Amino acid sequence: MKVSGRTDGGLGVGFFNAITEKTYVTVENTETGNSRRELIEPFTNYNILVLDQRYGDNSSVSLVNTNTTREGHFRDANATGVYLNHTNKKNTFSYSTGLEGSWVMEDETKAGLEATAGLSKISGKNRADLNFQLRTKDYDINDLGYSSATNYVRYQGLYQRRLLQPKGFLNNMYLNFVTVHERRLEPDLHSKLVLNFNSSFTTKNFFNFGGGFETTPIGTNDIYEPRVDGLYFKVPTYYDQWLYFNTDFRKKLVVQATADWYKYDERGRGDLILDFSPRYRFSDKFKVHLSTNVRLSDKEEGFVDFLEDDILFGQRDRNTIVNSLGANYIFNNKMGLNLAFRHYYSEVFYTEFYTLQDEGELSFYGPANTEYNTTYNSWNVDLRFSWWFAPGSQMTLLYRNATDSYLGYSHINFGDNFRNLFEQPQVNSLSLRISYFLDYNRVKNWFKNSGKSSGTSEATSYLDSKRRF
Repeated sequence: MKVSGRTDGGLGVGFFNAITEKTYVTVENTETGNSRRELIEPFTNYNILVLDQRYGDNSSVSLVNTNTTREGHFRDANATGVYLNHTNKKNTFSYSTGLEGSWVMEDETKAGLEATAGLSKISGKNRADLNFQLRTKDYDINDLGYSSATNYVRYQGLYQRRLLQPKGFLNNMYLNFVTVHERRLEPDLHSKLVLNFNSSFTTKNFFNFGGGFETTPIGTNDIYEPRVDGLYFKVPTYYDQWLYFNTDFRKKLVVQATADWYKYDERGRGDLILDFSPRYRFSDKFKVHLSTNVRLSDKEEGFVDFLEDDILFGQRDRNTIVNSLGANYIFNNKMGLNLAFRHYYSEVFYTEFYTLQDEGELSFYGPANTEYNTTYNSWNVDLRFSWWFAPGSQMTLLYRNATDSYLGYSHINFGDNFRNLFEQPQVNSLSLRISYFLDYNRVKNWFKNSGKSSGTSEATSYLDSKRRF
């Protein structure tokens, strides 16, 4: 159930509630053949509450609460955040701050904190932004939200020079200079310093192009790659340069392309990323979009496995190719059909192995072997029909086909790779979703005008709702 709206005083209210049934799996002992039914997800209640008060011309203060309650002795969670976004009367500066707390109740209560603050100059040719973000180690909103990296403090500064009026052959221009400094909180450790320049130019023919450069001049201490709290892995300095362009989006044929190259301060190590995305609009009702992304990583270093007393790292070549196809057909202003296809392919070939030392360095462990070589594929096809049968109300019929494959070796040829992929079990699903928007003002008029003819009541309430929202 979802309820949302805004009062005449500018207070926005949103409430969402959902429940899920118990989920069981069957666990089988492959040696004895015995099996048992195991509860992995109990009856669960999810709640989201949002209060957002607008004031001034472009300012607001908000409160957000999420709560997950599971039946029995399973994990429960709660998260609350308060946020302020303030813009001055001249609309030249904006200020923002936020404070979030998370509480996870399992065997014991784990509490975490996130704090943010920012100051921005948002007018004129010269613009700037300063912001700060802090997350403690136990910050966790993943029961009803998403958080990845934790245990860090980040400082970021931006200076932007922009072209506000067309000049010469350019319609607009953006030049951005960015600096990011990040540290680990517990225990304190330099994580990374990033220097970035990026640019964007649009001509009067609406041809867009740009590029940039980024470096980590003193390297990076990666606190997440070791998979063990308190350890870190030293990544050498990299130099990243990229170029991109896209043609006029008003045309039937649009082409987007990007070339991105990372070079590390380590012999033979680098990443090359190529992205090519053409799209064609056959008519105002039908368009097709293709996309190919290729990433070739040479002599990449990263986590492999846990040994008895050590953490095993490896030097590897990793090749990843992602192909996708999208198509949209609009029958009329209420009905549409959407096709989304994606194939993900990645192979890893190891050349050397190391163990991670306490100071973040690597110590040689052994030469290449095929034990950890891998080839992975995933295949997804979604076909979605949507019908907007009333204002704010929608019916969606979705067919989904999915499969994946995992091989313990690499350098497989094209035909064998797809043959193995389609030999795997496939998941086919068909789902129907109906959401109906119930207008409070319209419902109120049902009761007020219960003695009037239905035609008059409906016409008046619909007009009122259009004027209000």
